[in-house]
Amino acid sequence: MKVPTRYHSPLRQAQAAATRAQILQACAAVMQRGADLTFSAVAAAAGVQERTVYRHFPTKADLEAGLWAWIIVNVSHADFNAQSEDGLVASMRASFTGFDTAAPLIQAMLHSGQGLEIRRRQQPARRAMFEACVTAAVPRAPVELRTRAAAALQVLYSAPAWELLRSFWGMDAVQAADVIDLAIRALLAGLRASTDHEQPERAPPGQQAGRTEESGHS
Repeated sequence: MKVPTRYHSPLRQAQAAATRAQILQACAAVMQRGADLTFSAVAAAAGVQERTVYRHFPTKADLEAGLWAWIIVNVSHADFNAQSEDGLVASMRASFTGFDTAAPLIQAMLHSGQGLEIRRRQQPARRAMFEACVTAAVPRAPVELRTRAAAALQVLYSAPAWELLRSFWGMDAVQAADVIDLAIRALLAGLRASTDHEQPERAPPGQQAGRTEESGHS
């Protein structure tokens, strides 16, 4: 029996990608106005049938994951790939700028159950990034201390921190990023100073031998 082959049409694939992007933009619009992220609401906002939304996102978890991925690329510009102090600060600044350009959407995400679940799914990648940055900055620090420092970095580089500085201090993205930049560098500098201080000073081998010989003649 001849097995039918699948025909991959570039035009059809482009149309599917455009529809998917249209659906995700509709998700963002639904979230920005504070409505529940339901398939019917998204379909209405996107101007497509509800079954079209299901075809691209079979479950609500798929829809939420797709929205968060869209926000990362199109709003927050975070890639979770920073491996150093400077890389982390640069990523934070890009994210805060994106937060300001879509503030209602980010705030809606922060204050919704869907937004919380979406952020939780990204936590393993975020935690790995913060831990890598701390390890690069203070490799000799104890593991437990590095873990606490990584958690502190996440508190600093976060949408809630951006929102607090925006809402309570009236800061724009640049001003808020300057504050977090200062805090990140101060935290890591303090850890480096503390770790270096706790390391015992070792004299060069020649000096150690000299002291031993002197002690033997006394």
